[in-house]
Amino acid sequence: MKRCLLALIDGLHPVVGERELGTGRLPNIARLIERGGQGRAITSFPSTTSVSYLPFLTGCLPGRSNVPSIRWLDRAGYRGKWWRDRDAVRSYCGYQAGMLDRDIAPEIRTIFDLIPESAAFFTMITRGLRPEADPTRGARRFWGAVSHYLQWHQPGDDSVSRHLLEWIDRDPHWRFLFGQFPAVDGYTHQAWPDAPPVLEALRRVDQTIGRMVSALDRRGIADDTLILIVSDHGASRVKRHFDLAEWLRLQGIRSLAHPELWRRDPTAAVMVAGNGSAMIYARPTESRAERWSLERLRQPSAFGASFDVVARLLQEDPIAFLAAEETPGAIRVAGPDGEAIVREFGNLIEYAPITGDPLAVGAAAIRDRRGWLDHTFDGAFPDGPVALIDQFKSPRTGDLLAVARKGFDLRDRWEIPEHRSGHGSMIRDHMQVPLWSNQPLPGIPLRTADLFPTMLAWLGEPTPPGIDGELVWRPGDSRPVAEPGVEVHLSPPSFLGS
Repeated sequence: MKRCLLALIDGLHPVVGERELGTGRLPNIARLIERGGQGRAITSFPSTTSVSYLPFLTGCLPGRSNVPSIRWLDRAGYRGKWWRDRDAVRSYCGYQAGMLDRDIAPEIRTIFDLIPESAAFFTMITRGLRPEADPTRGARRFWGAVSHYLQWHQPGDDSVSRHLLEWIDRDPHWRFLFGQFPAVDGYTHQAWPDAPPVLEALRRVDQTIGRMVSALDRRGIADDTLILIVSDHGASRVKRHFDLAEWLRLQGIRSLAHPELWRRDPTAAVMVAGNGSAMIYARPTESRAERWSLERLRQPSAFGASFDVVARLLQEDPIAFLAAEETPGAIRVAGPDGEAIVREFGNLIEYAPITGDPLAVGAAAIRDRRGWLDHTFDGAFPDGPVALIDQFKSPRTGDLLAVARKGFDLRDRWEIPEHRSGHGSMIRDHMQVPLWSNQPLPGIPLRTADLFPTMLAWLGEPTPPGIDGELVWRPGDSRPVAEPGVEVHLSPPSFLGS
């Protein structure tokens, strides 16, 4: 019987992991990949915990999942009533974390739905998982709250290690196991991506991997078990906090933001993720289904201001770019040096610079999704065109998306304890993640969403229709399944003025 084990080291920067491997400080992972492979993959946007688990566990990106961020506001349901409308404003960073399962689009099936013989440890996504197969749910809630304030994250990892190893020996019928190790991310936030506590937590995960492989060998199932070691996002040091909600308030704009969930007649709502990106909702108490275009958001009346808020925000150094939906399937992106359009038509996506190149992609081009991944993998904003199209698929996404530059984040006042490092942006440090396996990798760029059909294929299960992940890698066969991406260069952009 084929089995699969997915170990997620939350918040591990790929450079840190690769350096520790190269210096011999992760001997168990090094032995694991001798017969397999190591590489990198591109995570989903926003690059933040829980939301970036969706690709692994559903094969879908956050927008398609209708969970566009760790904080969001339902513009169609929110009317400004502090308590009555509380369910229309979400944050998975507190007690609402348990609502994540119900918020995922109902048609999406998790790997736990598809593989009933599953168990998971320290996961926020549990839909389809049998209650007895989620033995760390109490420990996760306890340590998730306590470790944040005590800045003591190792007990969470220790709980995952203990239960994971016990499950391998105790249940002979398991087919899929998922373990999320939170300590690296926790220690990174309070320091930096390669701080001593981060490296110590990583070495302890390596020890768990060694014991895990020994347990699989002892049971005689190691050769039939696909082992994947990944992360959900990277991280980078924060040199300056730029509190977006406070910035708006200083401009005279009444702004709603967590944890201050009630303001009289707010004209903006700010929902921050990670904290490297944020969604901004204009006139949040005016219930509506549609988003406003960038042109309309530039009008002073959009936010109750006396000036163009978009233009003024673009003058701030922490902002890499802003994005808004022009029409369904078309996103206008604005940076300090100009604007571009990202547009989806069929299976293709066009990126068309107008007055600038805010995504640092280069010339106008049409590519399919695989082609954009290939082209931008090592770029300034990996998978940027695909990520933006996905982000605005969700009705819950804000009117305006703000993405921070490296070295900045978008929250300060209520981030207790202070985040000295963070994630959530679309920059390469946040979007690239390590990928290690006991099976040879295919040697082509991968998204974390692609691992979902890969795991199902190993387990002998079909890929569900309508997902973002593609079956481009069949473990045991290092040859890629995917054809090269489609690319068409354009000059001038074909959709301008259409």
